[in-house]
Amino acid sequence: MANKGWLQFLLVAVPVLSLIGAWLALRTLDAQQRRAGTRTAQAKGVDRGVEKE
Repeated sequence: MANKGWLQFLLVAVPVLSLIGAWLALRTLDAQQRRAGTRTAQAKGVDRGVEKE
């Protein structure tokens, strides 16, 4: 009976941890791209985030 409980736990825990890991990785990549875009815009003299009228 104990083996069945571990199997059920693993069948739930592994996919959940995988989704959390993927979400964290996507957040990290997005943050890196935003920082790189800001640095690129600053190097070109463009003010990102503030729209001029």
